[in-house]
Amino acid sequence: MQDLETEALDILGVPLPFYFRYVDDILTAVPIDSIDHVLTVFNSFHERLQFTLENGGDKINFLDLTLIKNKDRLEMDWYHKPTFSGRYLNFLSAHPLSQKRGVVFGIIDRAMLLSDEKFHKKNITFVINTLLRNDYPIEFIFDNISIRIKFLLSRRVQFEQNSSLNNNIDDDVERTSWFLIPYTNNTANEFIRICKKENVKTAFYSNNKLNRFIKVQKDTLPRNQNKNVVYKIKCRDCDATYVGQTGRKLNTRINEHRNSINWKTNTQSVITNHRLEVNHEFDWENIQILDKERNLSKRLISEKAHILMQKNGLNLRSDTDGLHHTYTTMLNELTN
Repeated sequence: MQDLETEALDILGVPLPFYFRYVDDILTAVPIDSIDHVLTVFNSFHERLQFTLENGGDKINFLDLTLIKNKDRLEMDWYHKPTFSGRYLNFLSAHPLSQKRGVVFGIIDRAMLLSDEKFHKKNITFVINTLLRNDYPIEFIFDNISIRIKFLLSRRVQFEQNSSLNNNIDDDVERTSWFLIPYTNNTANEFIRICKKENVKTAFYSNNKLNRFIKVQKDTLPRNQNKNVVYKIKCRDCDATYVGQTGRKLNTRINEHRNSINWKTNTQSVITNHRLEVNHEFDWENIQILDKERNLSKRLISEKAHILMQKNGLNLRSDTDGLHHTYTTMLNELTN
């Protein structure tokens, strides 16, 4: 689109008062006698790249905006496509209250920031009716709309003051620490309590996703063929365990653990030491996958967390170096 746009604008030969593009949606002003010519130029590059035309007149819709020509000024209003369903996160769904509050904040932001003041009353009424259809309590709606509007107004005043004083925003502002966990009704409040004690804020994400119910037509991988996993190996003769992680196939890493006893090296792995010192053997056929994570940094954190949750772990103390003290405190409280 960028190449097409550059070439088309170069050969148009028509002055455009303004030109805006988002992906393949274009908003521009064209002399009335050049409309057909501009459309022909944009459609001349490839038969599969064909634009359609919408004449605006006194108003036109572009993305989430309705642009309205009112005498000598341009006004903006919040626009919804005819296919807009009005469905948002339902208040009765199993999600943290903070996410439902975020839904209200997000919709109000769009209603206020994408429209001129003359349309605010209409748009706020629309927001209230939409949230009611999604089972939000009226008190919850009004309380959070009030909070958000006050915030937007104060931010605008602050912005205007900073602009008049030419103040620069300090880039060295201290950032808030957040702890991200999946949301469950039974443990969410406990994590919030622990995080408050550590002066860390809690954020949640939902595990209730469609891919749990809609399966692609692929055969399930055998356990030992999985990649990017955190795993646990159990001793057959005692309660000792070892936790590790690998980005390769699980069976490749397990075979390395299993065969390391035959390697002639100066230092032996903790698994090999356990096998030699107490003559125990590990359950190589029933390796437990504790977590799956493609991102290496997140996978390493998960590995360290699972190492701490072992009762009789063989991992070295250094295996958990670098883990934030917040994790250590919470895991100790949850496992004790």
